[in-house]
Formats: sequence, structure tokens, C-alpha cells
Amino acid sequence: MTSEEKIRLKVHAAEVFTPNAPINRKDLFAGRNAQVETLLNAIFQRGQHAVIYGERGVGKTSLANIITDWMVDLQRYNYQLVKANCAANSNFNSVWHGVLRELTVVQSERPGFAPGKLQNTTRLNELLPADVSSEDVRFALQQAGTNTIVVIDEFDRVQDRSISSLLADTIKSLSDHSVETTVVVIGVADQVDRLIAEHQSIARAIVQIHMPRMSRAELLQIIERGLGKIEMQIEEEAKTQVAALSQGLPFHTHALMLYASRAAIDAGRTGIQVRDVDEAIREAVNNAQQTIVSSYQRAVSSPHQNLYKEVLLAAALAITDDLGYFAAGDLREPLALVTGKGSLTPEAAQPPLSRSLR
Repeated sequence: MTSEEKIRLKVHAAEVFTPNAPINRKDLFAGRNAQVETLLNAIFQRGQHAVIYGERGVGKTSLANIITDWMVDLQRYNYQLVKANCAANSNFNSVWHGVLRELTVVQSERPGFAPGKLQNTTRLNELLPADVSSEDVRFALQQAGTNTIVVIDEFDRVQDRSISSLLADTIKSLSDHSVETTVVVIGVADQVDRLIAEHQSIARAIVQIHMPRMSRAELLQIIERGLGKIEMQIEEEAKTQVAALSQGLPFHTHALMLYASRAAIDAGRTGIQVRDVDEAIREAVNNAQQTIVSSYQRAVSSPHQNLYKEVLLAAALAITDDLGYFAAGDLREPLALVTGKGSLTPEAAQPPLSRSLR
């Protein structure tokens, strides 16, 4: 393999396996068929809105990103999509001013049908007052003139709790007035609960789309689809290892496959082997070394005598289900192996056992 061929393959691999950014192409999106169908049904049903929730790294933003591709495939060209990313200091005003400045409406400057009639293009945020209410948002969106999808991402980052009440009022008003707009909120589970708690009557106007960790079959689909795009192959054992290490999180699959493909290319191969996955693990750890060290110290530090270090290692060795979870009883054998003390009860170190291996 020449140097030019290696560079070309590495570039293609970086385009396909993207651990640092969500998927934005339908042809690279794997699994999640039920969630895709539910989201599309919400979009095509007037007065319906959606909340996508789940832990970080499961692909919530990627699901929203491929809506446009689905619209093209379905020949629904009369839709426009606008996306706003929330920040810790975001509030109701800043979110909707940000959304509506991306939308324009053409208005006539004088009435009638006379030739040469002047038209003026107005950004919808110009219709908003400084202090925005839910009815102001509803009125502005009614002027859009086309079907609109508004994606509000990272809703869980917002620290201003009043936004939940105002957003619930907005969704209720849009639904009651049958405005041709679908609001898609992306966050975590407690944000969904808070949103509905603020306005119980909006529960019927919101479709709740849970994004769990991906199954191993879905993770394998990511691997196979990505390698098919760059015309590379992978050994069955190596593929199984990547899926198992990913713990249901597509971010890890993308990272390991990117680094493993680079290792194979550097060796002059288009076939990924187990040794390339081993190299990918080292690369991933090196890239996040400080974060991993800090997290480890927080997990095992205690002023009292404990087995936190041993339990953490046992957790890494425990057999998990397809979603990366294990029960406390699953740690008996690996904990006995680590400590060399025979059969131990995992209840002896309960705090680290109360959560799954992440």
C-alpha cells in the first residue's frame, strides 16, 4: 500500500467513524428503526411534538440530524428544519430568538396585485418582543408559511428552570392552534418529567422517544456499514470485541473503529485484526488519559478501608447484558478472582455496585 493510498483510506475512515461529532448522514446511521418511525409519525401528525431522551452518548442528536435526509427520501420538500443548541446560560428568550432568526417570511409592502409590487423579507425573530411569551412564539411561527421542525438540543444543560414551564406553554399553544410546527426537544429523562409536570395537559401532545443503549446487533451494524463505505474488512473476533467494549454506546464504537482502522492502514492492511483493536484501546485511553485518571481517583478514594479498587476491576471483568448492565450478584466470581479470597459477597462494597459499568 502506497503512502497516498494510506492517506486516502485514513481520510475516508475519518469521514465515516466520527467519535467527536454526531452522525449527520442517513447512510451512516445504524439501528434505531423504532425511534425513527416514532419521530417521523410525530412530525407528520399536526399538533404532535416529540421529546427524545436518554443518557449522553446514545445518539439522540444523530437521530435528529438525519430528519432532513428522511424528508428528502419521502419527497417531503415543503419542510424546513431549524436547530438550536442550549447552553447553561440559555433562557426562553435566547432560545427562541436564536431559532426564529433562522426563519424568514416574505411580506408585501403594499396591498394589491399591481405589477412591480415590493416585497420585504423579514426574519421571524424580528416579530418577537424583548421579553418573549409562549403566545409570541406561536404567532411568529404561524407566519412561517411552511411546515417547520424546531429541534431544541441539549435541553438538560439549561440551568434556568423557568424555561420548562414556558416551553410547555408554547407546545400547548402550538398544538391547540394546529400550527404547522413540530418541536423536538432533546434531553435526559428528568427534563421530560419536568416538562410534563409543568403542564399536565401537554402529555397527549408529546411523543416520548426513549433512546436506550444500543444492542450489540446495532453496534455491529455500525461497524459493518462504516467499513463497507471505506472498503475495509474486520476479523470476526475483532468485531465482536469492539461491540462488547462499546457497552451499548455508539461513541465508543466510532472511536475504537477509527483508531483500529488507522492501525491496520499503517500496517499496510485493509483488514482489521484483534491486534489493531488492542492498539485502538491504547489510543483511546491516551487521548482521554487525564479524564480517566481523575475519574478513577474519585471512584476509589475513601478515608475508610474499602474494596473500591477491587470492585472496580471486578466490574470491568463482569459479564454484562446487551445494554452493558450487570446485577450485583454478577460480581461474585470476578471479585473472588481479583481478591483471591474465594467467594465474597458484593454487598461488602455496595456504593460502586449501585450503578452499571459505564
